[in-house]
Amino acid sequence: MLQSAMRMESIYEIHEWLNRCAEVYKELDSGDNLNIELGKLKWVSPAGITVLLSTLNYLDEYFYIKAESPTFEITDRFDILGYLERMNFLKLCPTDVKDSFDESNNMEAYYQRNRNKKDNELDELRVSKSDGDIVNLDRSVKKIMRAKGLHRNRVTDIAGIVTELGQNAVEHAETDSYSCVQYYKKSSTRPERVEIAICDTGQGIVKSLRKHISHKDRHDIVKQAIFTRATSKPEQDRGKGLMDVKQTTFDWSSDAEFYVRTHDSVYRIHKNKFELLDVGNYFYGTYYYIVINV
Repeated sequence: MLQSAMRMESIYEIHEWLNRCAEVYKELDSGDNLNIELGKLKWVSPAGITVLLSTLNYLDEYFYIKAESPTFEITDRFDILGYLERMNFLKLCPTDVKDSFDESNNMEAYYQRNRNKKDNELDELRVSKSDGDIVNLDRSVKKIMRAKGLHRNRVTDIAGIVTELGQNAVEHAETDSYSCVQYYKKSSTRPERVEIAICDTGQGIVKSLRKHISHKDRHDIVKQAIFTRATSKPEQDRGKGLMDVKQTTFDWSSDAEFYVRTHDSVYRIHKNKFELLDVGNYFYGTYYYIVINV
């Protein structure tokens, strides 16, 4: 059984979910039933919902999913069902997962509600499969940031981060890119910020680069991918994209949070420092989570 925690918010919670995905993927044979328990889930961040969607779609390719959906109680601080529906999770997740939501909850109340205009607040879950999809993602992010009154240069830079990471998945990982970008107003506990979550289910940075560069270990490969022009396609003069993402992130927000989960490990990227946070189990994909105070 694959069971979620109550929260999928921080990079650590996402890391633990991916570790559990790796365990069940290794234990089961293709075509087996996979029970997924989401009943305890109460809170997700943009990164959490992006990782949840990408992994469920990936596992659905190999197993027959039997899911239990989250539920909403009037005492809950966060309407998890409403958030997942509003973010288009139920339009993009495996059919078996959506069916479990419909069977366990009165989802029609959510499907028929009048939504506030949201395209000036967030870029909900999006699956990009081609260059054209990345162009549309760029336009959407720019529209949101302009609506928030951000400086023109900042709008361009944030959109650049999003599109570069999305393009990386489509071109280099050769897989779909899952993204979610959300703007948050200043609160009593957090500054005004933009959260960027982008992931894919490709082979990951380590497997992509290890035959193309000299390295000490797998962690050094990830470090080189972000701090140097390391690339698997030197003939195309590529490899500067992740360097630019890091530079842009910290140029605008010296206290930005920049996390990467790939292969079996999770890292925090600082402007001039590379920090290994934890080592777990190998699972497909590269997962970026960036928080920029604006």
